[in-house]
Amino acid sequence: MTLSRLKKLIFLHLQRLPMKSRAWRPFFVKQAGVNIIDYRNTFIGENVMIDTNYPEDLTIESGVRITYGCSILLHFLNIYTGTYDRGKIHIGKNVHVGCNTTFCKPVTIGDEAIIGACSVVTHDIPAGEVWAGNPARFIRKRPGFGDDASTEASTTTPSQPQP
Repeated sequence: MTLSRLKKLIFLHLQRLPMKSRAWRPFFVKQAGVNIIDYRNTFIGENVMIDTNYPEDLTIESGVRITYGCSILLHFLNIYTGTYDRGKIHIGKNVHVGCNTTFCKPVTIGDEAIIGACSVVTHDIPAGEVWAGNPARFIRKRPGFGDDASTEASTTTPSQPQP
């Protein structure tokens, strides 16, 4: 076992100890090799399991909230070849990941997305969308994203008052 691998294992196990979920736990996860853009504004809850083989393939942007019991897998069994494939996971800014969610494919989660509790994420999730389920499916767009009434109202000019 190399010194680098040992460092990853130590810090990923240390992050499981009781500590503050904002700043402290993300700091330990960052030391293990995860690309956390702003660990002080990132929340990683208790019992979050991050793949110890390739933590450097995980990128977490600022303002992300990964809640209790989530699993983030960065290597996957290829059922056709029987070997393990490696994949990257990118979690965008201000994403909320519900309790006990599992990431089990290489995916990109767009900014401001919400993933419901107990979801299994196997596909990319666009920005500003709510997904949930096993496997995770589209539920709806968040207000202020896409072609909904709130964005149309904000882009139109106010009418002139009648005399």
